[in-house]
Amino acid sequence: MNKKLALIGGALALACSSSASFADSAGNSSAGTIVVISKQETEIPEYFHQKYVFNHPDCLGAVTVDYYGPEINPNDTQLIAAEQRMCAQNRWFGDGSGAGDSD
Repeated sequence: MNKKLALIGGALALACSSSASFADSAGNSSAGTIVVISKQETEIPEYFHQKYVFNHPDCLGAVTVDYYGPEINPNDTQLIAAEQRMCAQNRWFGDGSGAGDSD
């Protein structure tokens, strides 16, 4: 009975670990995505109030960003890299402080 239980437990563990590995490899973990939720013009020309969502595995979920400034380009590699850096730092330090920011 114990051998059967051990065999079933081992098979279950193997199945779970292989499906988790597949989930990790299915996404592109080297690049995040930005989706603009809203964009409003302000009284200042070329100045916008935008809300966007940054989604990346380092963020442990989608992060909503409230942004004021020039219009963002959701495909801007520098913006994606900056958001990814913030998510990685917040994940590492766990308090959302972004401690260790050098920017």
